Amino acid sequence: MKYPLLFLIITLTLSTQAQTKSAKQSNFYTAIKKHFNLIDSIRFVDFDLVEAENKKIGQTLNQYKNEIFKLSNVTDYDLLYISKASDNNFCLVSWDTRMGGTMIEFATMAVYKTTNGAVKTKMLIDTSEDPPENTLMHYDTIYSIKTKQGNLYLAHGFGQGSTALPWQELRAFKIVNNRLTNPIVFPKKEHRIFVEFDTHEFGEDERIPTIKVRNTGKEILYPIATSKEGFSGKYQALVFSGTVYKVK
Repeated sequence: MKYPLLFLIITLTLSTQAQTKSAKQSNFYTAIKKHFNLIDSIRFVDFDLVEAENKKIGQTLNQYKNEIFKLSNVTDYDLLYISKASDNNFCLVSWDTRMGGTMIEFATMAVYKTTNGAVKTKMLIDTSEDPPENTLMHYDTIYSIKTKQGNLYLAHGFGQGSTALPWQELRAFKIVNNRLTNPIVFPKKEHRIFVEFDTHEFGEDERIPTIKVRNTGKEILYPIATSKEGFSGKYQALVFSGTVYKVK
């Protein structure tokens, strides 16, 4: 009788844990949907309330930061973009704030783990603008590159200056001394590669080229725009040296 009873106890314990996990994730999505339902109902009526509700989305993400790492990668245009690194130590959560027009104002929160396993959050803000603003990108994929100094993360992001001006970028991240940083790893002392096109310069059947990441992040090909922001038909190749990317 001892072994069947022990098996039953273990089974019930695992079942309870699974139900608790499922309940927390369900509560998370319920809270997120509640925020967006309110935003969508007032977005054309009260800008200040929309801005305030977006701040509450950030608070909800911070509240459920431990659960976010247990979620699958998500691309939901009406709710969230959730992209995690393969080591499960770094994640980006993006959303459309509904505060933009044809230039969609995406916001992004980074969620990351310290060396002792603590989970921290950080809003990504473009401090080069005055006043500082959201980075206007949503991130679909995170590439992890192993280095002697720890993992380097490259986040592939997309946005738009207008319906005719698509943006994309690769932004570098690294966790250093339990802080999230943007290391200078690209040519011209940059922490990101930014590409913008004007679709007015494209042919009817011409597709927008994308940044390509190959060989587990060791090689990058990014499309080169013309002076009028059409596609030149050429790509610039970058190769990882172990610390930075160099022109090939």
